[in-house]
Amino acid sequence: MTAETGPSRQQVLEWAVCGIAAAGARFVPVPFLDDVVRDRATLLAVSRTVRAHGRTYDLDLVEPLTDPKGIRRGLMARLAGVPGKLLLFPVRKYVAIARLVRGGPADVLAVVLLGRSVDRALDRGLLAGPDPATLHRESVAVRRAFEDAEKNADLRLVAGALADGLVGVKELGRAAVETSRRLLDRDQGPKEREHTVTEAADTEGPVREGALRVEETLRRPEVVAELARFDATFDARLAHHLGGGAVTSPPV
Repeated sequence: MTAETGPSRQQVLEWAVCGIAAAGARFVPVPFLDDVVRDRATLLAVSRTVRAHGRTYDLDLVEPLTDPKGIRRGLMARLAGVPGKLLLFPVRKYVAIARLVRGGPADVLAVVLLGRSVDRALDRGLLAGPDPATLHRESVAVRRAFEDAEKNADLRLVAGALADGLVGVKELGRAAVETSRRLLDRDQGPKEREHTVTEAADTEGPVREGALRVEETLRRPEVVAELARFDATFDARLAHHLGGGAVTSPPV
């Protein structure tokens, strides 16, 4: 994030791709695998944000950002017991975009807002590392501030605008499911999954088109105003959770 432009366009596109993958989890036909997809999509959004700021520490050190309730290890243990053929669940030739649009914008928005919040924290010098205790304390504070802001924000206008933007993207439902399935691929490690995100953001196709629609929507004046209110609440709650110390917003 820079004072003049906010998060980079590439960052927003990658957050949107992760959000679309999370939305695609709604179509995953295997119980609990939808939670695994959402977890991995959220982790990837945070990972790409942290790496964009030049942080190189192990992401386990900031685990509270994406797994505040500590459920990831249980999910991974269950995933290990799933037969490989179930992970290769078929993607129907046609997946109704209407179904994705009903709940998908909320999934996309949740991922984008978390990426945005982590980006703001990093821009202020938080989550710098390398001290594990400090990283844990700050990541807990950032996650709690994000949850407070999300709980107190009225984002119906933003979600509605995202739904309007996504509805015109042909084959987005099927492509979202395919991206979700790739995140379950056992041959993909963290680096390969990050590559999946950047590739989807940069390669022409329904997922990139959807991400571009998200990025365009987030630049609409009325949406910018809603996001600014979210950011202000996040900043105030972050200061509170850090123990009352001031959290300075970037100059504008």
